[in-house]
Amino acid sequence: MAQLELTESDAGRSYSPSPGDLVVVQLPETPSSGFRWQLDEIDVGVLAPAGDSFRPDRDGLGAAGIRQLRFTVVGPGRTSVRLGLRRGWEAGEPATRRFEVAILVAGD
Repeated sequence: MAQLELTESDAGRSYSPSPGDLVVVQLPETPSSGFRWQLDEIDVGVLAPAGDSFRPDRDGLGAAGIRQLRFTVVGPGRTSVRLGLRRGWEAGEPATRRFEVAILVAGD
Protein backbone atom coordinates (compact mmCIF):
# COMPACT_ATOMS: atom_id res chain seq x y z
CA MET A 1 0.00 0.00 0.00
CA ALA A 2 1.35 3.40 -1.00
CA GLN A 3 0.45 6.81 0.36
CA LEU A 4 -0.25 9.76 -1.95
CA GLU A 5 0.16 13.07 -0.10
CA LEU A 6 -1.47 16.14 -1.67
CA THR A 7 -1.21 19.81 -0.71
CA GLU A 8 -2.64 23.08 -2.03
CA SER A 9 0.02 23.19 -4.75
CA ASP A 10 -1.35 19.92 -6.22
CA ALA A 11 -4.79 21.39 -6.99
CA GLY A 12 -5.95 20.95 -10.57
CA ARG A 13 -3.80 17.89 -11.23
CA SER A 14 -4.74 14.27 -11.96
CA TYR A 15 -3.47 11.22 -10.06
CA SER A 16 -3.67 7.46 -10.58
CA PRO A 17 -3.37 5.61 -7.27
CA SER A 18 -3.98 1.86 -6.93
CA PRO A 19 -6.63 0.03 -4.89
CA GLY A 20 -5.55 -0.14 -1.25
CA ASP A 21 -3.52 3.08 -1.45
CA LEU A 22 -4.14 5.94 0.96
CA VAL A 23 -4.76 9.46 -0.40
CA VAL A 24 -3.97 12.18 2.14
CA VAL A 25 -5.01 15.80 1.47
CA GLN A 26 -3.31 18.41 3.70
CA LEU A 27 -4.61 21.98 3.55
CA PRO A 28 -4.04 25.10 5.69
CA GLU A 29 -6.94 26.00 7.97
CA THR A 30 -7.79 28.26 10.92
CA PRO A 31 -10.81 26.61 12.58
CA SER A 32 -11.23 29.44 15.10
CA SER A 33 -12.28 31.68 12.19
CA GLY A 34 -15.21 29.35 11.56
CA PHE A 35 -13.86 28.35 8.15
CA ARG A 36 -13.25 24.65 7.62
CA TRP A 37 -12.47 22.48 4.62
CA GLN A 38 -15.60 20.52 3.69
CA LEU A 39 -15.95 17.69 1.18
CA ASP A 40 -18.16 18.75 -1.74
CA GLU A 41 -17.93 15.68 -3.96
CA ILE A 42 -16.46 12.21 -4.07
CA ASP A 43 -17.47 8.80 -5.47
CA VAL A 44 -17.29 6.49 -2.44
CA GLY A 45 -17.06 3.50 -4.80
CA VAL A 46 -13.60 4.76 -5.77
CA LEU A 47 -12.41 6.62 -2.64
CA ALA A 48 -13.78 5.98 0.84
CA PRO A 49 -13.31 8.61 3.58
CA ALA A 50 -10.82 7.23 6.12
CA GLY A 51 -10.35 10.09 8.58
CA ASP A 52 -10.20 13.80 9.24
CA SER A 53 -7.85 15.53 11.68
CA PHE A 54 -6.35 18.93 12.47
CA ARG A 55 -2.74 19.62 13.49
CA PRO A 56 -2.11 23.14 14.88
CA ASP A 57 1.06 24.98 13.83
CA ARG A 58 1.65 26.04 17.44
CA ASP A 59 0.13 25.67 20.90
CA GLY A 60 -2.64 27.98 22.00
CA LEU A 61 -6.24 28.69 21.28
CA GLY A 62 -7.10 29.85 17.79
CA ALA A 63 -3.91 28.56 16.19
CA ALA A 64 -3.82 28.00 12.45
CA GLY A 65 -2.67 24.63 11.22
CA ILE A 66 -3.19 21.83 8.73
CA ARG A 67 -6.47 19.98 8.08
CA GLN A 68 -5.71 16.42 7.00
CA LEU A 69 -8.38 14.43 5.15
CA ARG A 70 -7.64 10.78 4.40
CA PHE A 71 -9.25 8.52 1.79
CA THR A 72 -8.71 4.84 1.00
CA VAL A 73 -8.74 3.78 -2.65
CA VAL A 74 -11.40 1.05 -2.74
CA GLY A 75 -12.11 0.37 -6.40
CA PRO A 76 -11.60 1.28 -10.04
CA GLY A 77 -13.16 4.34 -11.62
CA ARG A 78 -12.90 8.11 -11.87
CA THR A 79 -13.75 10.65 -9.23
CA SER A 80 -12.79 14.12 -8.10
CA VAL A 81 -11.86 15.13 -4.61
CA ARG A 82 -13.60 18.51 -4.33
CA LEU A 83 -13.24 20.52 -1.15
CA GLY A 84 -14.49 23.98 -0.24
CA LEU A 85 -13.35 26.25 2.59
CA ARG A 86 -16.51 27.61 4.19
CA ARG A 87 -18.36 28.21 7.42
CA GLY A 88 -20.66 25.31 8.22
CA TRP A 89 -23.53 27.53 9.36
CA GLU A 90 -23.60 29.53 6.10
CA ALA A 91 -25.50 27.00 3.99
CA GLY A 92 -25.69 27.94 0.33
CA GLU A 93 -22.82 30.42 0.50
CA PRO A 94 -19.97 29.84 -1.96
CA ALA A 95 -16.65 28.58 -0.64
CA THR A 96 -13.98 31.22 -0.08
CA ARG A 97 -11.34 28.80 -1.46
CA ARG A 98 -11.50 25.54 -3.37
CA PHE A 99 -9.31 22.49 -3.82
CA GLU A 100 -9.88 19.84 -6.49
CA VAL A 101 -7.89 16.93 -7.89
CA ALA A 102 -8.95 14.22 -10.34
CA ILE A 103 -8.45 10.59 -9.36
CA LEU A 104 -8.34 7.75 -11.89
CA VAL A 105 -8.03 4.20 -10.57
CA ALA A 106 -7.44 1.56 -13.24
CA GLY A 107 -9.41 -1.69 -13.17
CA ASP A 108 -7.90 -5.16 -13.22
